[in-house]
Amino acid sequence: MRKTVMSLMGPLFFWLLLIGPGLLSAQERTYAEMRGEVVDLYNQERFEEAAHILKEALDVYPDHIMANCVNLALMNVRLGNAEAGLEALGYGLDHGIWYGKYTFLDPTWEVLKEDPGWAELETRNAEAWSEASLQVEPRLEVTLPPDYDPDRRYPLFLAFHGGGENVDLFMPNWTSPSLSEDFIVAFPQSTQLVAMDGYNWTEDVNVSMAEIHEAYQQVVGAYSVDEDRVIVGGFSSGGVASLEVVLRDIFPVRGFVALCPAMPDGFTLEAVEAAAGRGVRGTLLTTEMDGRVDQQRRMADIMEEGGLPHEFHITPNIGHWYPDDLGERIDRALVDILGAG
Repeated sequence: MRKTVMSLMGPLFFWLLLIGPGLLSAQERTYAEMRGEVVDLYNQERFEEAAHILKEALDVYPDHIMANCVNLALMNVRLGNAEAGLEALGYGLDHGIWYGKYTFLDPTWEVLKEDPGWAELETRNAEAWSEASLQVEPRLEVTLPPDYDPDRRYPLFLAFHGGGENVDLFMPNWTSPSLSEDFIVAFPQSTQLVAMDGYNWTEDVNVSMAEIHEAYQQVVGAYSVDEDRVIVGGFSSGGVASLEVVLRDIFPVRGFVALCPAMPDGFTLEAVEAAAGRGVRGTLLTTEMDGRVDQQRRMADIMEEGGLPHEFHITPNIGHWYPDDLGERIDRALVDILGAG
């Protein structure tokens, strides 16, 4: 039997906080202690006990209803009780939450999707998702150097969050000494909703490019930007967005820093040669266990063939996530891009 905590909603809902095995009622412990108890029980395959705790937790921890509903459904799937699993997910919909695009991609959920009740739940979820999408508005956060002087022109870095993230989660991860001290950094947030508080740049790339161009214009209009020193970059979906900005020449950029991106459809030799002709330089970062390493190697090969100056680095022993030395890698990329001429 597959035993992995990844099925417990990964980084979005279940952080691996292992607590001792003493079974307290939900009212007697913090949420962190409760989820740690459940993870411990899950790893021991004591699914019925974990389900009991999670069912009690639905009322006790209303701020964590999504995680508790999904994980209660998971325990019932492991117990072979699809009806109870659907009931847990329905409880969440009844209490104002909905489930994102990536929530049920793991094969673990296939047994639930085969149940006749899944279609109704999916319809209800889609309706809630659609209604929430109508309320989304663009968001833009901007950070300035500590000694910002409007009479001086500063380099600009536009940084794009990953798929399923938002700028609040992204900003602490996408930082470096140079970005903090020397750059105006703009953090646009996509309007393409894929989770209750998670957004993606690759649902509709044309929409993304229009939103990013608008964000660029807002920043240039409001702050003292050196438009000859503009760099784009981001993680995963945001890495794709940064490459699309370059390939489509949405606005003039000196370079890009893309972490763990997929390969855009337009990443052709001709597009890369055109970018190289505009003086673009790039840094492509990935991780050893990223699922798209082969695509990323292909992109590096195309950049080499197309004459686009670039660095390509693979961080070992990590999956699709931010490496510990990302800040150092970003600063190296900035030197390579802006120090080139």
